[in-house]
Amino acid sequence: MHTLEILIPYTPALVAMFFLLMGSAFFSCSEAAFFSLSQSERLALAEKGTLGNLALRLLDTPERLLNSILFGNLFVNLVFFTISAYVMFQLEQNNLAWGIGVASLLAVIILGDILPKNFSILAPQFFVLLVCVPVSFVVRILQPVLPALSFLNLLSRRLFSPNFAPEPHLRVSDLERAVALSDNDAALLKREQRSLQNIVSLSEMEAAELMCPRSWLKTFRPPIAFEQVLIELNGTLPRSGYCLLTEPNSDEIVSALCLTRLTAAGLETEWDTKFEDVIYVPWSASVAEVFDRLQQTNHKVAVVVNEFGETIGIITIDDIIATLFTREQGRSRGLLDRRELKRIGVHHWQLTGLTSLRTLERKFTVSFRRYSSLTVGGLLREILERFPRIGDECQVETLQFRVVAIENEHDLTVQLDVHLTSDEQLH
Repeated sequence: MHTLEILIPYTPALVAMFFLLMGSAFFSCSEAAFFSLSQSERLALAEKGTLGNLALRLLDTPERLLNSILFGNLFVNLVFFTISAYVMFQLEQNNLAWGIGVASLLAVIILGDILPKNFSILAPQFFVLLVCVPVSFVVRILQPVLPALSFLNLLSRRLFSPNFAPEPHLRVSDLERAVALSDNDAALLKREQRSLQNIVSLSEMEAAELMCPRSWLKTFRPPIAFEQVLIELNGTLPRSGYCLLTEPNSDEIVSALCLTRLTAAGLETEWDTKFEDVIYVPWSASVAEVFDRLQQTNHKVAVVVNEFGETIGIITIDDIIATLFTREQGRSRGLLDRRELKRIGVHHWQLTGLTSLRTLERKFTVSFRRYSSLTVGGLLREILERFPRIGDECQVETLQFRVVAIENEHDLTVQLDVHLTSDEQLH
């Protein structure tokens, strides 16, 4: 008898298996799409209207969402294989029985799991918006049984893995230990080791150490036309690389646009639509905390405020990333196009007013903890109790500072002389 003639009596079962296979693909696609969204893609869902907000509400309870998807997928696959087994038993006298069994297994693995997940991972936001409505119905339908599923999950963990504990988050001390252990590892490149040290230092560096000072910022009050910005900038980019907009009636920065990423072809549309809100951080926050907040909120600029709520500077995501991969940590290279620490003699160095005291502590094993300043310029003002003048000198432990040039409040050129101790001179 012809194969099709044999399968005709089982047409309803085969049609049901087809739709169940589509259901399995739907749940696999939903699982991969929802749980492969990046932080920026999740934040972008808020701008996608009703569907985006529905998807965000589902993601607010990830455990309930995952349990619903997995339970739905399990139920669909169970029914699928039940029907497949029924057809196989009915055809046990025919060679088609084993063919249907193998085809059913491969169909679920490939068409119901692998392909849907691979496609959804390529464009998770698109598939999330596509499946969020039916997934929300599934979550509502399974709402009465979800507490029982959670209880069974908890019970199984208590019975079979009572001592299981989640792995702790990576601590700064772990990174410091990795750096220490890598000192004798010839396979680790110096650049990689420096990056590890820079990552560790982000948790110790205050926002005020890395920010671009307020006096160096170029701000504009809305409404502002692109032609007007070009005229005021006079063909040069601002030091921050961003066009900063303030409130109409104050000097508080409220939005920013990265000029280095602004394409000439999109000026007409991007100029009015691509300004992004900024976040506000205290001057004492660590750079690591600022970076986390920028990542979580999908923003690129953080406005640094002092204890009185006044703006004293900004930090951009580009500043932080550059800090991770540069030889010198500080603002001299970016703002002054000069090195933080330049050797000019055996025990003589040239600094800028923006050179970080943390850099000097690492280089010369001295401590500036009794001072509240973060930079060489601030240290000089704190010790002298006035703005430095050319020829001013002061000494901290074995380091002697002398001001040799002044361009403005922040652009100082300072000569550093290192006086060796008697023990160091003997060696």
